[in-house]
Amino acid sequence: MRHSVDVQCPHCQSTSISKAGKSPKGQQRYLCTNSECPKKTFLLHYVKRAWEDGVKETAIDMVLNGSGIRD
Repeated sequence: MRHSVDVQCPHCQSTSISKAGKSPKGQQRYLCTNSECPKKTFLLHYVKRAWEDGVKETAIDMVLNGSGIRD
């Protein structure tokens, strides 16, 4: 019995997705086949939070304000 998962691209919300192998940690990678998508590959669940949306902007704000990790 196969279980299907409805996958949607987190960047362009397209549902035209195909599998794109596995990450080194064994998680399924997906490829967005929408030609206008800004990013092509993604994971459903990231292990490291650094790849999530918004983390980079938060880190840049912290650096510019002289804040540390504990702030």
